[in-house]
Amino acid sequence: MRTALAFLGLVVGATVAGQAISQTAGVIQFVAGDVQIVQPGGSERAARKGVVVNVGDTLSTASGAMAQLKMGDGAIVVVVPESRVTVAEFRYAGIEDGTEKVRYRLEQGGFRAVTGAIGRTHKKNYLIETPIAHMGVRGTDHETYYFPATGPVSEEGAKPGAYNKVNSGKTFIRTGAGEVEIEPNQVGFVASASDVPVILPTVPGFFNRSIAPRNARPAANSAPDAAEIAEVKQSAVSATGVRLVQTRGPRVAPGSGQGPLVGYVTAVGKGGFGGSGNGVDVAVNGAVSSSGSFDSVNWTTWQGGVAVVGGKATVGSTHVIGTSNMTDLAALPASLVSATYTYAGVGPAPTNQLGQAGTINSLSVGVDFSRQMVTSYDLNASAAGTTWSSQLNTTAPRSIADFTGVGGVRLTGTCTTCGGGTTGGSAHGIFVGTQAGDLITTFGLSGTANQALSGAALLSRPLP
Repeated sequence: MRTALAFLGLVVGATVAGQAISQTAGVIQFVAGDVQIVQPGGSERAARKGVVVNVGDTLSTASGAMAQLKMGDGAIVVVVPESRVTVAEFRYAGIEDGTEKVRYRLEQGGFRAVTGAIGRTHKKNYLIETPIAHMGVRGTDHETYYFPATGPVSEEGAKPGAYNKVNSGKTFIRTGAGEVEIEPNQVGFVASASDVPVILPTVPGFFNRSIAPRNARPAANSAPDAAEIAEVKQSAVSATGVRLVQTRGPRVAPGSGQGPLVGYVTAVGKGGFGGSGNGVDVAVNGAVSSSGSFDSVNWTTWQGGVAVVGGKATVGSTHVIGTSNMTDLAALPASLVSATYTYAGVGPAPTNQLGQAGTINSLSVGVDFSRQMVTSYDLNASAAGTTWSSQLNTTAPRSIADFTGVGGVRLTGTCTTCGGGTTGGSAHGIFVGTQAGDLITTFGLSGTANQALSGAALLSRPLP
C-alpha cells in the first residue's frame, strides 16, 4: 500500500509539472451498486476497484449506490447514493510546501471525507464548492450535503441547501453574505447564496444514515491552531431561536447608527467580504485619504495601509460618507408617499478587494415612506473588468429603520467573474435635506471567487 501511495504521489507531482497527459487524483477502493465516472467531455466509464480517478472526473452514484475513493494525499472520500461529486482540482507532490491543493465540486447529494495531507498545514488549500456556498476545513472528518432548490430531494424532509457536519476537527461554510464556523457534532446550513449560514439546533436525520469510511483514521492535527483560537467569535440568535455564528464574515462590531456610513472589504482569505455600516469606528492605520464634497455631503476614501473597520482589518479601500444635514424623517409631510432616488454621479469611485477603482454604472433606490419600507436597491457597477449587478433581497429585513440604522439591508445578485455563483452583500443609507431630496449610501458586495466590491454614492430625487 505504501508503495502504491508513493507511486500515486509521484504521478500527481509529475502532473503538476506538466509531465503527464492526465492529472491523477486518486484510486477507487471499493464500489457498491451503479457508480459511473463521468469525464469532462461527457463520456462515462464504470467505477471499479483500482480504477484511477483524474482531475475533472465526476463520481455519479445511482440510488442505493456508493463508492470510496483514496486520494493521492491519503484522504478518504465516501460518496453516498444519488450524488455527483467532481474532483475539480488536485495538486500534491508529496510535500506540504503550499503548492498542494484540492477542490471538490458537489452538484447534488453528499459525501463524507477524512482529510489527508492537503489542508493539514496550509488549511486554505482545501475547498468544497456547491452552487450556493464554499466550505473549507481545518484538518477534519466531515460530511457534506447539497440539495438543489429545484428537482427531487433524495433525503426525505431535507430542506434544499448546503449542509456540513463535523465529526472531528473544524469546518466552515461561506457565502457572499457571511460565514459560519462549525465545531464537532454541529451542522452548518445555508439555504441560498444570499443568506448568512447558521448552526442548526439539531442534527438532521439523514446524517445518521451516512456511511463511514473503511479503515478511516481521525485526521492528524485536527485541533485549531493558535490563530484560530484567538479569533473573536460573534454570536446572535435568530427570531426562530437558531444560533447564528459569524466568526470571520462581513460582520464587524456594530455601529452607532448615527453616521457616517462606511463601505469596506474585510481581509478574509485571498479576497475578502464586502460590507457596509453606519457609525462604525474606522482606524486608518496610516492609510492615505482622498476626499470630496457636495453641498452638505462629504466623503473620504482611505487607500494604502490597512484600515480597521469595527475591529476588523480591511483590504483594498475603505469609503466613508456622511452629511451635516440629516433628514428628520418624522417631520416629512404625509403627502410624501414614495420616491425613487437615482445616482447623481457624485461620490468616490467604487473599489474591489485589491483597491482597484471602478465605476457605478447605475444605482437607484426605491422608498415607500407610507409603509416605511425600502422597496428596491438596484446597483450595476464595474471594476477591473468585473461587472456587478445587485438588487435588494426582499426576503430579508428592509424597513427604512433597518436601512438607516445599524443593520442595513441585504443585497443579492451576480458577478461576471465570480464563478457563476450568486453574490451577496449589504447596504446602508441616510436621507439628506429637510425634504429628503437626497440620499447617501454605502454598499459592500462579495462573490464566490474571492471577489469583493465596496463603494459610496450620493443619489437624488426630483423635487416638486
